[in-house]
Amino acid sequence: MHNRLVVGLDGSENSMSALRWAAAEAQSRGASVRVVGSYSMPPLMDVYGMGWSAMAAPETAQLRDDTMQTLSGAVGQLLQRHPRVGFDFVAVEGPAAKILANQAGVADLLVVGSSGAGAVTSFLLGSVTGAVLHSSPCPVVVVPSGPRGATGGIVVGSDGSESSDRAVMWAADQAQRCGLDLGVLHAWEHPYRITQRGADRGADIAQVDGATIVERAVDLARARSGRVVSPMLVEHSAVDELLGASEKAALVVVGSRGRSGFRSMVLGSVTLAVTARASCPVVVVR
Repeated sequence: MHNRLVVGLDGSENSMSALRWAAAEAQSRGASVRVVGSYSMPPLMDVYGMGWSAMAAPETAQLRDDTMQTLSGAVGQLLQRHPRVGFDFVAVEGPAAKILANQAGVADLLVVGSSGAGAVTSFLLGSVTGAVLHSSPCPVVVVPSGPRGATGGIVVGSDGSESSDRAVMWAADQAQRCGLDLGVLHAWEHPYRITQRGADRGADIAQVDGATIVERAVDLARARSGRVVSPMLVEHSAVDELLGASEKAALVVVGSRGRSGFRSMVLGSVTLAVTARASCPVVVVR
């Protein structure tokens, strides 16, 4: 445990929401927060093709100063509200995703907004946020802009894969620490086969398989947490169920990838769909 959260900030409302969430989480953990901004000059066209001109040095220095001012102002807004949290901030030249992944090497959580300003840093899901979901060495929290007050507990998606097992364990530990109840969700759907009459439900044991997955995941969570752990076995789309759960949950937790039983929880499908559209913060556990 590093007892530190790292937050990516580009000055957008989404990234400010991420910073506010990280500050509150750090206060509850007794942890510190490092706020990271990136800056870079766009490439210039010269007689040799695309490149960077030496004349851009003053502009680069100005970008750094502007980034540091944005970071300082954002931290200043939160110091009074979270006086027990230690904040520091750093502006680094280079690609945002690579910088954040490097900084996350000494963090327990990397916190980002679900989208961003799009000017220099471009914290857009599918670019920077999507990239850090692939590359971060620690769990990533994706925070929507202006999340509403949560009325529920934590919901974790499980498909029986090793990745989702790690998500279940992380969610159970978080539920225990925060004093929240935990719901373990598995979504299953009947497979369909082509017949002479068209599409028809195929013979399968998806529901029985799902019940086994949920039971094992619940046992895994209960072994780590003294909070209430409830099974949530549903016949529906995993994405729709997780998004529905996010409307009331304090947190939704998913693995970075899984097996086809949970509609293939692979970055680019379930995980990206949920992180992009959820109403509450989503934790992606690698």
